Amino acid sequence: MILYSASTDKQTPPPDTGKFIRLVIIAIIGIVIFAMVGNQAVVLSMNFTEFGEQFTKPLYYTILSTLILSAIALIRVNISGRSSIFWYGINTAIGFIARGPQQSVSADIESFRDYKLTSPQFILWQITKILLFGAFFANIMFGFAAMSFIDGNTLGVENLPNLFSLPFVTPETNPNYASEEVVPMIPALVILIPPILAAIGLRLVLYVGIHRIIDVVTTYLKDSKEGKPRYLNYVSTIEGIFGIAVLWVGVNLFFTDQIDYNTRYVIGGTLAIGAALIAFSIIDRIRARVLTHMFKRDVIIRFATILLIGLIVGGTVAVNNSIADAKKIEFLGPYTAQQIGVNRYLGELNEVQENIHDVQLTSVSANNIKNYVTQNSDVLDVIRVWDWEAAFAKLKPEIGLIPYVDFEDNDILRFNNTLYWTASMKPILPTSVSLDNRWYNEHLVYTHVPEGFLTLEATDGQIVDSGEFFKQREIYYGEGGLFEQTWSGYPTGRGDTSAELGGVSYSGIGGLDVPPPLSWIFEPNFLLSFPGESVHIMRYKDVHDRMETLYPYFLYDLFGKELDSLPVTDGENSYWLIPLIIGFDTRDVPWSVGNPYLRLVGYALVDSYNGDIQLLKTGDDFFSDMFANQYSEQFQPMPAWLEEQIRYPVELFNWKTEMYNIYHVTNVETFIQANEFYEIPRGLDTYYVEAKPPGFEQTSFLGLLSLELKGSQGRNLAGYMVVENDLANLGNLQFYEIPLDSETKLIGPTAVREALDRDPEFAQLKTLLRNPRIGDNILYRVGDHDVYFIPVYTAGAGGVVAQLGTIAAVGAAFNGEYFVGLGDTQEEAFEQYLKKVSGVASTTTTADDDYVELLKSDRIDIIKSIFENNEIVIAEPTSIQIPLSFNEGELFFFTEDDRADTEEFLSKFIDDFVKPRSDRVFMWEEDTILNIGTVYVKDGLPEIHYVSIEVGN
Repeated sequence: MILYSASTDKQTPPPDTGKFIRLVIIAIIGIVIFAMVGNQAVVLSMNFTEFGEQFTKPLYYTILSTLILSAIALIRVNISGRSSIFWYGINTAIGFIARGPQQSVSADIESFRDYKLTSPQFILWQITKILLFGAFFANIMFGFAAMSFIDGNTLGVENLPNLFSLPFVTPETNPNYASEEVVPMIPALVILIPPILAAIGLRLVLYVGIHRIIDVVTTYLKDSKEGKPRYLNYVSTIEGIFGIAVLWVGVNLFFTDQIDYNTRYVIGGTLAIGAALIAFSIIDRIRARVLTHMFKRDVIIRFATILLIGLIVGGTVAVNNSIADAKKIEFLGPYTAQQIGVNRYLGELNEVQENIHDVQLTSVSANNIKNYVTQNSDVLDVIRVWDWEAAFAKLKPEIGLIPYVDFEDNDILRFNNTLYWTASMKPILPTSVSLDNRWYNEHLVYTHVPEGFLTLEATDGQIVDSGEFFKQREIYYGEGGLFEQTWSGYPTGRGDTSAELGGVSYSGIGGLDVPPPLSWIFEPNFLLSFPGESVHIMRYKDVHDRMETLYPYFLYDLFGKELDSLPVTDGENSYWLIPLIIGFDTRDVPWSVGNPYLRLVGYALVDSYNGDIQLLKTGDDFFSDMFANQYSEQFQPMPAWLEEQIRYPVELFNWKTEMYNIYHVTNVETFIQANEFYEIPRGLDTYYVEAKPPGFEQTSFLGLLSLELKGSQGRNLAGYMVVENDLANLGNLQFYEIPLDSETKLIGPTAVREALDRDPEFAQLKTLLRNPRIGDNILYRVGDHDVYFIPVYTAGAGGVVAQLGTIAAVGAAFNGEYFVGLGDTQEEAFEQYLKKVSGVASTTTTADDDYVELLKSDRIDIIKSIFENNEIVIAEPTSIQIPLSFNEGELFFFTEDDRADTEEFLSKFIDDFVKPRSDRVFMWEEDTILNIGTVYVKDGLPEIHYVSIEVGN
């Protein structure tokens, strides 16, 4: 008889329920893993099939680096010890889980010293570590360099022993020492040594640090259990660990980007402390055979030794710094010279051609002015009148109401010695597409841009038929938009029916056919949509993603911005010209002070229709040679048609110019005084133009960047840098330096705008044009005259139509007067400028020698302070909407000379319109105009009375 109870009332679940649930969970996990792994395996297989060696080579170099670096960091060869931190930890954790509640913790911890794997286990574990953790050591650049080293390229490794003498030798005060000692070892220091040092450092942490600490802890627990702890033995081990760590820090101090007169003492002191700790460790290890504790005097000796070394080093450094404050040239000069030498090599500054530009303001005979203009028509005919914003505004309406394309980039290109703005486009998904139809449209419909280029002539502003240059205008591989976001495809059996935009059918060689069931794993939708049909898949359609996947050695983002790629054409096919720029960290290169190593290896031509890639070599540095050797079959000869279209990368030109700004100074004393450094004027970009600077016999396609003296309050140029783009001279830099003592100055971009605004004729014209936009101010050399040509537009980039209001020719040579010529064409503007220089025209604009331009923020702060001094509150609304508004006056405020007039102007406004009625004014900006007004009500209607002050950009 079974008695009734609550427990017996419950029904017992079927015995197989738990087993069934476990099987279901395992099955679900298995399906998820299979889907994830299967998809990645299919993608990997597709990469192998579509790209072949282009994909496998980077993979090979990655695996090679993984094997070498993980072996250095992880592989142990001490088969007699056969210890393992990982398996010891697993074994100890299992012991904790299995121990009884009454057992002590220390009873379950086995001594690390006594724990050993079997020989087969030990060997198998060394291999397993590489498989498990090797991915953390992947370094494709190291693998690439290691392969080159194996092939016989030493990369300057034979010069590395010289590195350890550099801190202990005081070089001469010239850069030759660094050129001879440091430059030859730079390839090894930027590509081979850093990963090896990191791997060795990790090995020391694991097998000297963690390994020995675990050994000490477990030995202590074992000895304590036996009642005989040996403290001196533990201390000796810890001393050894710290000693090796300090020695390793000392070794790494040789691999530094800066060496000066104190480096030798810092390194020597660090190595001395490390050696002392190891010596104490050895002594204590010997004494531990008979002693268990350390004497108090021993502790004092050890701390006193370390403290004494630290005080000696610190005192020496402090004394040297104190002496160097008074003898900076003698102490710091030799090392500054080496910094200059190394960085001139990094920036390739020794190849910059330096020209002295003697600025002269010469007049032309009134009877010869028209003839002079005609003689210089080769320059005047190619003046870049239309800037990027104006070109963009004019090209934008060409898209019309097309909802599936948008602008991606706008580049200045050269065809037939004429400059054009060429806008490239990207496909986008129309906002009207519903969520249900998104997948279909993304992958099968909006696969390309039908007519991907628009072109505008940069001199006359005329939109030209892009088909004249780009016969192939369909873009399947491009930049941004859906190219970047997703892949596209189509069923191989679609026949004459195509879902692609416009009903076109792609017929190129880009992508690959994926048969089922691989197509199902790649995209599950194909399982139901095309269960028995192959699908042609096109991936990596963004050209930067494509290049980064196949050639991951290069920089495709530089200084936080995506590298600029240009559309080019051979007359039949269209391509993207992508610069191949290599970059290395130089933190291990002495005297580099952290400046990177950047070089142009060449270019990649990516077909915009098929996506295939051709490599073109232009570089001659160590990496260019390595890369050309490893990828010799991928390189093609430079095509003749590209000679006129090629362009030196603007990012590299800007960086080299920035390096030149500092390291053009080769005199050590001048460098330390830092009073002749240059800088790029704020807001100025590189201009690509057709020009003829001094020394050029004909106009050339150049990049131009003006430079000012760093920290100078003046508006004058220290010079300007140009880079040549013709293939024969590609990348050649020339700097035109204006002597500091030149009587005639060359005014800079900030002063040019002021000169234009001060010109009476332009001031009158500006009123008629109604808030015009001032375009680029580009410096040209026309005959013997340095002239800025500035276009003035009647509508900005936000307008529907951009129109050219006038062109200003502003003389760059300055001796106290500005000469400004205005005209409908650049020839007319230049002619008017010459008339003013020669005295035929009477209006010129003067400026004081002590002229100082104020920043816009400074000008606004001065204006605000005038009201604050009058205890008037300033409110800054985003816009003003008052039924009645009255403009009570206008004024220009650009320079310190204008300050008094501005204060008087605003004081009168305050007295006449503000103080009688209110203690508050409203301030709002409209482009370059700052408006200030006060509101009051008259006859029931609010009125705003305001003044306008132009403060510029």
